[in-house]
Amino acid sequence: MKRFWILALAAASLAACQQKEEPVTAAPGSVTVEPIITKATEVNFENGDLIGLTMKKVNDAEDYATNAKLTFAGDVFSGDLKWYADAYSEADVYAYYPYEAEGVPTTFAVETDQTAGIGASDFMAASKKGVLPTLGAITMVFQHQMTKIAVSVDNQTGSPVSEVLIQNTVPVATVDVANLAVAPSDGAEAADIKAFEVTDDKAYTAIVVPQTVAMKVSVVFENKKVMTQPLASMTLKPGGQYSVEVRVLADDMTVSATGEILNWTDEGKIAFEGESSVGDKPVTFTEYDGYFEYDGVEYKTVKLDDGNTWMAENLRFIPRGRTVSSDPTVDAGIWYPAANADKVADPALVETLGLLYDAATAFGVSEITAANAATFEGCQGICPKGWHIPTVKDMTGLVGHSADASQVNPEAPYYDSTIKGASIAALAEDGWPWTFASCRNKTNTAATGSYLVTAYGDVYGVMSYVIGSSLAKDPTLNDDGSLKNVQYHYLMPLYNASSEKVYAAFGNFLSGASIRCVKDKE
Repeated sequence: MKRFWILALAAASLAACQQKEEPVTAAPGSVTVEPIITKATEVNFENGDLIGLTMKKVNDAEDYATNAKLTFAGDVFSGDLKWYADAYSEADVYAYYPYEAEGVPTTFAVETDQTAGIGASDFMAASKKGVLPTLGAITMVFQHQMTKIAVSVDNQTGSPVSEVLIQNTVPVATVDVANLAVAPSDGAEAADIKAFEVTDDKAYTAIVVPQTVAMKVSVVFENKKVMTQPLASMTLKPGGQYSVEVRVLADDMTVSATGEILNWTDEGKIAFEGESSVGDKPVTFTEYDGYFEYDGVEYKTVKLDDGNTWMAENLRFIPRGRTVSSDPTVDAGIWYPAANADKVADPALVETLGLLYDAATAFGVSEITAANAATFEGCQGICPKGWHIPTVKDMTGLVGHSADASQVNPEAPYYDSTIKGASIAALAEDGWPWTFASCRNKTNTAATGSYLVTAYGDVYGVMSYVIGSSLAKDPTLNDDGSLKNVQYHYLMPLYNASSEKVYAAFGNFLSGASIRCVKDKE
């Protein structure tokens, strides 16, 4: 079976989270593209695969290159396209897969018979702005533009499954490669899609066009019997994978929401018609000695010498109705970390690094205003019941030092006066390892958000924070009276050749940072 790289869903604009290449002083020759791997899955690009690449020089009326054919070999795509001579002239570049000789596609149809494989229906695109001519390859993140449906079948009928059908979806999409946009084509009729059999009689998958739809799943048996179950209506997102579990008995078929999603971007499970969706299900919380389980995820906890019990790893909880973003320019409130050499959001890092949150999301409110900014000290926020977002006293009671001289606590058990903070190694030794998760940086309401990914040696994401709930500085206002910025006390590391410590600093309320909850004292 043909194999491709499956790359994590990124946002429509990648310019903010990727560095520009330095211009070269001599003609760099051929244009090459290196596709970035952001999450390991079951597929790879193969030698001979083709993409179409379009390059538009900034401020030029016409494209420098349109639908240039590049072929994959080794690690990069390359072809006959040469760089232009002006080394300091930027270009916007976008590419798509699979290549169409007729030109950059504006529509794309998934195959209705995918029993031979889903590769031909997996339309991917990548976009990068402000590219300068370079001797190296242009690094580009390819994003899935279609949606993946994974069906697990528990067959109790005694008759083998012949095929699984995904019904009632429109198989044709309008696509805008330059803007990484996709929508079902107007006027296109719904069709049945035959799913690919991943595991005999058990697991099936299909690629469909993103759309808002109430699908149906039909299971066809070798004895010609057909069972059909309507699914709840939902909006299928580009690049998202959704799972459906089907249990078929001799005279009945049910669909339920189970099974872990491992590929693409996890968008959860689809309920059958009439069943509660995942968004309606209550958030569960059970506390144990040394850890707790919150919304089905286990987190280690540790009681430290400051007398407090802290989460020993970063939170990765997604509040109901919220969506995690890969684009730091979007004020989504929750972002994937980007602590990697490419400085690109990577959902695969969430399990070890957690998610990044702005202050409003952390505090569990829709908006922070000048009027309510000082009201969140010690709030539960999105922490589990009986836990809270740490206060500045929690922070300085642990690490001792603060950027606010009035908050310094030299009696803190981990305070080291020689480094003016707490040793990262000492905290880790007692079961509280610091996680370098990077951050989403936004200095005020008028600024554009971006990933701040600094490195020290082999460690990426050194610039990182843990959110606190105590107001650090009074809100600042714009000339029109609207809120400009609010700063709270956040924990921050200083990790370089001269110091490896954690101390309490100031963090902007719109930046994206980690959360480590503290247990309430009885």
